Amino acid sequence: MKKIRYIPYGYTLRNGRTVIEHGEADVIREIFDAYISGASLKAIAEELTGRKIPYSERTDTWDKARIARIIDNAKYTGDDEYDPIIDEALYETAISLKTARQRNTFEKDTAAINLLRDYIRCQQCGAPMKRSVSTKHRIRESWMCTNDECGIKVRIGDTQLLEKVNVLMNRIINNTRLLIPRRKKRPEMSPAVLKLNNEISLELERDNPNEELIIAKTAEMASQLYRESETRINIAASIARKRAEMMTPQEEFSESHFTDIVSYISLDDGGRITLHTKTDTEIGDDDNASNQDTEKDNHGH
Repeated sequence: MKKIRYIPYGYTLRNGRTVIEHGEADVIREIFDAYISGASLKAIAEELTGRKIPYSERTDTWDKARIARIIDNAKYTGDDEYDPIIDEALYETAISLKTARQRNTFEKDTAAINLLRDYIRCQQCGAPMKRSVSTKHRIRESWMCTNDECGIKVRIGDTQLLEKVNVLMNRIINNTRLLIPRRKKRPEMSPAVLKLNNEISLELERDNPNEELIIAKTAEMASQLYRESETRINIAASIARKRAEMMTPQEEFSESHFTDIVSYISLDDGGRITLHTKTDTEIGDDDNASNQDTEKDNHGH
């Protein structure tokens, strides 16, 4: 133990190199475990002080700042100079919890991100994207396309992602006309309609056409045309607009509003998001490109 801590608690110098001080390393693991179990920084400090656990050769008094510095220190997961004392998962959990306690939104944000895991798709190829967390970057969270041929990786923090989604959700709530799909060019007959039409024509060309068959085929073709028409989606848009008009803009992400309106989210390599609604409209914002770090995978994409 050194009088002055110029290396992190938990390590010492031996034969000119930094090594783990195992007694202190046990205290560090105890601090992380206690914090994740719900103990406050102050409670942990008081516990260690009460047991007269030395912090340095000069003092066995602990305070909140010392506990906070230990929890914030990523070196405890190991790097080129320091051997690991805790694993990355434990560190990430503690950091997330610490951030959340400061914002008092941990549980809510975690639930929202867990929900978005099933909604995020790659803008470039349409494949689902998978979230990961790394402590080695300024922005810890990233989303990577699950399509190996694509491989886009976008680094965007959970808080920023939720804020972007919320901004676009509020835009819809403030202007429900965004849920009205654009009129599409009248399509050619689909193969299914064309087949029914040919069957009816062939029957009509017979000397004694089967009227019941023609009626049945005509009804079937009408149903098919309805399914392929914009009528269905327009009805859905009308219902969705009425639902959205009952909503009020939210300061934070609303799970119920989101699941009522959004089919999925696409994320591009510039960190821009687009909401794809259940009425086949897209709401994006070119201005929401920000300072996310974008990366390519080893495929060179």
